[in-house]
Amino acid sequence: MTAAVQSYRVQRGDTLNEIAHRHGVQPEALMRANGMDPALADGHIGRKAHDPDRLQVGQRLTIPVATPGLERQHQVAPGETLASIAERWGVGLWELIKANLPFLGAQDAGPTPTATATATAATATNTAATTGRLDLQRFTDPALGSNAAAAIVIGSAEGTRRADGGFTPAYGGHADPGNAAHNRGSFSYQHTASSPADADRRQLQTLQGRLPAYEAAARQAGLDPANARLASAYLDLYNQSPSAAARFLNQLGTLRGQPLDVAHLTQLRVDAFVDRNTGERFRLASGGQAGSGFVNIARHQLGHAPTEAQVQAVIRADQQRRMNAVEGALQQQGLLTQAPAAAAPAVAPAAAAGVPRHLQIAQGELGTHEIRGAQDNPRVVEYHQATSLKARNDETSWCSSFVNWTMSQAGVQGTNSAAARSWLNWGQAVPKDAAHVKPGDVIVFPRGNNPAQGHVAIVSEVLDNGMVRVIGGNQGVRGEHYDGVTYADRSLASALGVRRAP
Repeated sequence: MTAAVQSYRVQRGDTLNEIAHRHGVQPEALMRANGMDPALADGHIGRKAHDPDRLQVGQRLTIPVATPGLERQHQVAPGETLASIAERWGVGLWELIKANLPFLGAQDAGPTPTATATATAATATNTAATTGRLDLQRFTDPALGSNAAAAIVIGSAEGTRRADGGFTPAYGGHADPGNAAHNRGSFSYQHTASSPADADRRQLQTLQGRLPAYEAAARQAGLDPANARLASAYLDLYNQSPSAAARFLNQLGTLRGQPLDVAHLTQLRVDAFVDRNTGERFRLASGGQAGSGFVNIARHQLGHAPTEAQVQAVIRADQQRRMNAVEGALQQQGLLTQAPAAAAPAVAPAAAAGVPRHLQIAQGELGTHEIRGAQDNPRVVEYHQATSLKARNDETSWCSSFVNWTMSQAGVQGTNSAAARSWLNWGQAVPKDAAHVKPGDVIVFPRGNNPAQGHVAIVSEVLDNGMVRVIGGNQGVRGEHYDGVTYADRSLASALGVRRAP
């Protein structure tokens, strides 16, 4: 089906996953085309010459792409899928789809067996686009591997995939922030697997095995198990914490009569870690507490041992972030036909914690940081798109871009400006004292002696002695030589102004 005739010279900052996505091929197909062993793609540079992680600047890679005049015919066999055919021939799924577009549109004439299979595979993965309900077996089909919709949706929450189906560098391998275990694949798989794609197939098999219990619990609660948001919320939570997912199913009845939107599903996910009756994290049979990994994350973010309230704030922020990512991926994959959930009112408090929505969203971005060198973090670039400047790199100061982005995600109008001091004219003025400043307020500080420069962040907590803890982008990361989304303690007296959403 394909002849490998295109080549690419590796640039500084490139990764195999990004090169593969840029050329529309699977990372493993790119590895095989260049004599590399996909089983060694673990994020660590080994000694073997065919280790995919030994990528060198200037190295010339062969790109396995379909070239006009060099295509081959494939007779579809029973049980084959578009994804399995693409993997067999070492081509990208979307390259295969584009090559068969003439057949996809030929509905009147009898299409060839190849075209029939292509059309069937393309439409089956998008069942919800026409019916409004997920085909759960297809959604989690292990035969589709990394191309399965569940891999994209849950991978978006994991940070290994983009909502459009693309791959991030974390797909090839990364360390888990909660337990430091080595992860690979869309689902951040932590067990034995020969490659990221093999890890995806294994986890999809596990998720399919959970469907009967999930469907039974949903029906017992009077809910539609094929609802895209509900199913994705459960499967993503199971991928993150099987024990929390079990508590999620036990409490599904609380959703009866409630809209199955991001806000209610986020709250139920938080309730899977924190007992809503006691306000404490659930006790485990081992004697520990649910969500122990969040303690490590909170400690890393704060730089000291966290309080229980701070651990629970991290849990809530993480569940909000993941559900926002799931929602975005479902929409981009065409799996939501129902109208998206209405945006929350400006600074509307969360049901349990009283945290403004834009502050929750900001907390969900903790840990995002610049990438040193020529490479840019696409998330930081995404922040920039919320301003008129629309910078395309993570070197441009991005504190105002970050606050504008969080506001837009919460349905609040920002300043649309990349200038930090633009926030001094936004919303309503708030007196700069502890009696008036509240979490969620936007605060602006001077930066250097230049009256045109500044730094803007969001108040997270009002501390003692005239101090506030703020969360902001483009702030120093402890022990590192780059900036990120972090907490920082600042003096209220040093602020240029504090503003509140109108």
